[in-house]
Amino acid sequence: MQRHSLIRKGKAMVDQSDSFDFDVVVIGAGFGGITALHKMRQAGLRVRVFESAPSVGGTWYWNRYPGARVDIESLEYSLPFPDLQRDWQWSEKYASQPELLSYMNWVVDRLELRDGIELETRLTSAAFDSEREGWNLVLERAGSAREFTTRYLLLATGFLSVPNVPKIPGLTDFTGEYLHSTAWPETGVNLAGKRVGVLGTAASGVQIIQTVAPTVEHLTVFQRTANWCSPLRNQAMPPEYQKWVHDNYEMIRELEYASPGSGAVLVGNVLNPPKDRVGAGLSREELYEEWELRWRAGGPHLGRSYSDVIRDREVNAHLRDFLSEKIRELVDDPETARKLIPVHPPLTRRPPGDTNYYQTYNRPNVELVDVKADPIDRVVEDGVLLKSGAHHQLDVFVLATGFDAGSGAALSIDIRGRGGLSLSEHWAHGARTQLGLMTSGFPNLFFLNGAQSPGVHFSPPLLGAFQVEYILRVLEELEASGRPVIDVSLESEERWTNIVGDIYGATLIPETDSWWMGANIPGKPRRPVAFAGGFPAYRRYAEEAFDGKLSGYVVGADTPSVSTA
Repeated sequence: MQRHSLIRKGKAMVDQSDSFDFDVVVIGAGFGGITALHKMRQAGLRVRVFESAPSVGGTWYWNRYPGARVDIESLEYSLPFPDLQRDWQWSEKYASQPELLSYMNWVVDRLELRDGIELETRLTSAAFDSEREGWNLVLERAGSAREFTTRYLLLATGFLSVPNVPKIPGLTDFTGEYLHSTAWPETGVNLAGKRVGVLGTAASGVQIIQTVAPTVEHLTVFQRTANWCSPLRNQAMPPEYQKWVHDNYEMIRELEYASPGSGAVLVGNVLNPPKDRVGAGLSREELYEEWELRWRAGGPHLGRSYSDVIRDREVNAHLRDFLSEKIRELVDDPETARKLIPVHPPLTRRPPGDTNYYQTYNRPNVELVDVKADPIDRVVEDGVLLKSGAHHQLDVFVLATGFDAGSGAALSIDIRGRGGLSLSEHWAHGARTQLGLMTSGFPNLFFLNGAQSPGVHFSPPLLGAFQVEYILRVLEELEASGRPVIDVSLESEERWTNIVGDIYGATLIPETDSWWMGANIPGKPRRPVAFAGGFPAYRRYAEEAFDGKLSGYVVGADTPSVSTA
């Protein structure tokens, strides 16, 4: 096991650390928070994780709606800890929420981390103390406030954790059961024989709709924006396949980190990393042949077929035709199929993986309502009323309306940096970071899987592991400097913000209003929320900054002024 040089006879690296309650406080006990606790404990740091939920798990605790499951293969969507990754046996190719939550609890117990996590405790405010060069925190538990101090603060609050609840007139007048996909009751909800309405057809909505349709009396889907879906082809985990992956984990992990895109290299139970090949110049038949193979293999792998499919308008148009044909083949009613075919280019919104989603609309008890053409006027006591006067009676109304992605979690906390500057003021025109890790004016504050990181375009467990190791290296560099304070320059975050924007700008993504562009939240600045240049490029940028002796960072208590890398 690697030992970091910041260990000094069992004490943390900074002499002044004993004046703080902790060296590091981590907010959030999802994949990022668990990783930070494990690795920073190994480095000899005094770490405490605070989690608002009554369980570890992050998004896999909160998102327990019917049908919730991951759409990266289970064997890849796991923590890259060599000492335990072979010991967990997945039951499905794409794990369900209960199994993912069980896995995360198993990891916490196996690594003996539970004593370092305080549950049902929410960070309400954090203020940087320039004199002490650390953070003063106020946390709430059971209605009582507690105060702690820490040298470093890590927000592992997740890219998708703050619910987006649209302002629909009359919502509080509904006398039936109202639910949001991110706050499903732990005890579940009996939907059998009920009239259920679902608003939203992104990933969560797709999973809910296809799962509950067979059991409800009537399902009304209120579709705002159709999405391009592809089949997961989920199955019980083949034992021989799982053993092969376990036997080759080192090689597979190396490929995941070296590959562009999401980091997924397993397709159809075989190793098939993304290739740097273009579709431009290929015939329609050649393009279709590759896409058909991926469609039959299952999983959201169509975007990894050709590197220009998201940039080249003609190649993308062929993918549109391919997917449109699939929808028409799967949906019996031509008018319903027409409504289900999106207007935006494929892959410019997050493409959901589905299990018979399109076929669900062939059921006699399922009705598709286009609320772009006939918007919701208001919610009434017994259902939903549209502008046209159409009245849809409901017993249960489900909002599958997603999240305030990227910046939402951080901005939900009162965070104040140098001179009392609030994070909401600093990010008034959109999130601004260096590498998605830090933001200027907020020293010793780090983000894991946060805004402007590759968080939604790369596997979160793998990204979190890299970022935690990178932060530990930064802290070692601080030890060498003798100054326990680190910030980033305004120039470096401006440079990174431009890099993130330029990558999206070279694609068709900005043509679509999506949460990738922050366009799902009224009043939120419309700009890219994540780095989409692939993990190898992200790692290269990070190493360039570090190899330049933290160029772009500011070590010590001075005002940020260092030039970028």
